[in-house]
Amino acid sequence: MTPRDRRLISDLRQMEALAERGAIDFRADGNPPEAYHLMLHAPGVSVREKVLARRETHRCDVYLHRDYPRRPPVVVWATPVFHPNLLGPDRNGGVCIGSWSASEGLGDLVERLIGLVSWRSVNPDDPLDRDAAAWVKERGFEPGVEIDRLIAAWTPADAARTKVEA
Repeated sequence: MTPRDRRLISDLRQMEALAERGAIDFRADGNPPEAYHLMLHAPGVSVREKVLARRETHRCDVYLHRDYPRRPPVVVWATPVFHPNLLGPDRNGGVCIGSWSASEGLGDLVERLIGLVSWRSVNPDDPLDRDAAAWVKERGFEPGVEIDRLIAAWTPADAARTKVEA
């Protein structure tokens, strides 16, 4: 067994532990798995019919390419989302995971993704979604802001200037 195979098996165990906790559901492809289709169970927000709305589950795909773990996995967001560091599928599903270390496991990355979508982690100074970043800065929201506060702060003017719609 190669070192990479051992790492991929370790990552699978981490994913199984997250699933046991109820944080995620997943389907893995490959033996050992090199692709994961994830359902994250965490509160977040998306824009629906011009209204910022709560979303409790989120999908993304994670690909563990040949250079993994030396280079970060490829993550593609698959559900509508409103967040400075995430893009929905209508905008190619980009995810800003920040810095990466080969010592991080896939479970660590998934915990970071949960932190992002639930607004425990947000960096409007390095955005993928500039509209969301400007909105966050205008209102002075900090990491850890409650989802209900985000929803309450949304106005019709915000809906008119936001490109995201799901």
